[in-house]
Amino acid sequence: MKVLKYCLLFCFTIILLSGCGNKHGKPVEIKDLKEYKDEAVGFSIKYPSNWVTTRITGVRFAAFSSNSAKPRFARYDTEGFPGAKIDVNIVKIDSIITLDSIIKVNKTFQPDLYKFDEVMLDGVKASKFTYSFELEDGEFMGELYVATKDGKLATVLFFEAFANTWDMYKDKFNEIVSSLKLAVEPAVPTAAPINAEEPPASANLVPKSGPGYVIMVPENFNLTKGVARNVISSQNYIGKRRADCNIQVDVIDASQSKNLKKIVDENKPTYKNSGEPKAINLGGVSAYMFTYQPTGQVKGRVYFALKDDRLYRITVNWFTGEEKDYLPIFEKSVNSIKFE
Repeated sequence: MKVLKYCLLFCFTIILLSGCGNKHGKPVEIKDLKEYKDEAVGFSIKYPSNWVTTRITGVRFAAFSSNSAKPRFARYDTEGFPGAKIDVNIVKIDSIITLDSIIKVNKTFQPDLYKFDEVMLDGVKASKFTYSFELEDGEFMGELYVATKDGKLATVLFFEAFANTWDMYKDKFNEIVSSLKLAVEPAVPTAAPINAEEPPASANLVPKSGPGYVIMVPENFNLTKGVARNVISSQNYIGKRRADCNIQVDVIDASQSKNLKKIVDENKPTYKNSGEPKAINLGGVSAYMFTYQPTGQVKGRVYFALKDDRLYRITVNWFTGEEKDYLPIFEKSVNSIKFE
């Protein structure tokens, strides 16, 4: 009877510790789910509304159970905060980067830990890998999904949880998997209409303001709402002559990421035929610029600058046949920006 008493006490202690977390903290439950949608590449996914998120449009979306969880996923410490994460990454497929190579790169632990299964994800076949191992504070477990909807972009989805917390999350994780819509490469825009009666960009610039900035734009350009999503502000300045010649300024929350070069490198693959980023000074702050070419007849430049907790992304596009009428004025406009 005494042995039984101690066994029951031991089991009760284990259950109690499991429910309360460990010395580093208590697991964060999932209260409810909301949807994140990436308009750039069309993927969407549900995620815990009370978790901490990080996002780069067209490239990555991640949700961590708390800020305390983030460092452990960088190092996979043998003990620490009982954290969990959901992580979606978008990778462009080409002749070198294939689904097989993407899977290989994302298997970060020893190969024999991964158990393969073929599943359906957003109506297509997907590769699923389950993996787990024991750490000092309990079992670490993860799931990796890799799939492509169009053969051009791969969607890579991770679920991972430390310290015996998988069971408390698995039902919601399954719901989240079912909600996932895979990324697809955006369609190439058709040729923009032209109104030959309207003049090109005016050399006379006038000030326009947005959250935290002032920029000079051609006086014959009108302000419209930009197409960027999940931003603080997206303002598009465009004339009446051509729909493919514009200046767009996006203001993005950067409170969780202060490494400008990393942000640029992570965004660059989403721009077609992009060049190498060049370090510049813009509005009195350090910035980067690179070129890209969205269509055969349209060229563009993208500028990234960080000021306090905000990322400023300025995009200019122009029709190659009228480059001399637009590019010099667009350069003057971008160089006029001032951050407040």
